Amino acid sequence: MIKKLVCSVIATISIIMLIPIGASAEWKSDNHGWWYTEGSSYITGWKQINNLWYYFGADGYMQKGWIKDGAWWYYLKDNGVMATGKISIKDKTYEFYDNGRWKNNYLPSRESLKDNSMKPSAKTLEETSDFSWFEEHGNKYFKILGGIYAYGGWNIDGDLYVFDKNGVLQKGEYTGQSGNKYLLGEDGKFVKGITYPEDELWVETALTTKSTTDKNDVKLDDSNMMNLNDPYSKDLAAGNGTTILQALDYKLENKKSKPKIEGKTLYCKVKQSIYLGNIKVSSENSKSSALPNLMVMASSTDENVVYSAVDLGLEDGFYKNIYPKIEAYKAGKATITISVNGAKTTFDVIVTE
Repeated sequence: MIKKLVCSVIATISIIMLIPIGASAEWKSDNHGWWYTEGSSYITGWKQINNLWYYFGADGYMQKGWIKDGAWWYYLKDNGVMATGKISIKDKTYEFYDNGRWKNNYLPSRESLKDNSMKPSAKTLEETSDFSWFEEHGNKYFKILGGIYAYGGWNIDGDLYVFDKNGVLQKGEYTGQSGNKYLLGEDGKFVKGITYPEDELWVETALTTKSTTDKNDVKLDDSNMMNLNDPYSKDLAAGNGTTILQALDYKLENKKSKPKIEGKTLYCKVKQSIYLGNIKVSSENSKSSALPNLMVMASSTDENVVYSAVDLGLEDGFYKNIYPKIEAYKAGKATITISVNGAKTTFDVIVTE
């Protein structure tokens, strides 16, 4: 008990030494942590104090560790200060932009493999039909084509799955590279975020497996693609409804930064997540009402500027609609390509600060 008390005292002293105390004595603390007051109110969301950025939860307490604000991950050091540049976290090096965003932002990836993680054998892959699930070594895998199996994040028949680098389907509590936790069902399907329940996984690849036709050629109707479908920008408001433009070092005039579209070019700001309209998929064979299995891939010419992903939408029992979405990381230009069974459509994204 004495040892624990001494450690607590030392920890408290360390925090006090690290927290900048202004002349107005606006920092306060109790057994639960630190908060920052202005007048009779406490701060929530982002706040710059003595040229350093902090983040305060809805209850006003200063946050530490990994947080997700909108589409972006940030790391707050033990003293609450937002990390920038390269830092070591649990003996692993992470890199952050000057505005605090984690550079490897979009998809959780496992840091270590399970003890029984093994690649599927060439023999089993050869014996397994394309686009189908199979089991080996006590693990579950998904074969795509030939000797290719799924790894990373995939949308398969409308459900999201995560596979490790050996192709093993992940289940149960899943820890991403950031240290945040996610819930995957016993069938491997993504259920929800655990650390942050509102989290969703964005994936670049999707496929469907239920069709019985072997006619794989498709036509794409992208006439509705360049429409904003629930555009979302954390430039404009935090989850608690308070403006955070200044807290993110943007000017209030950036409220006019709502995404816009001209032709096949999307204009948006850094730190925006944009959901676009649908791409309608139909069979190249006009005499057939059956839609073939689809292999959908989204790609960006510069993922440091824009990350692209896709969702699938059902219609008449088939996934006939493809919904592109993007996350803007930094100023620049990228071309997004959506490929469906080899048929392609593209659009440009221009990102400004």
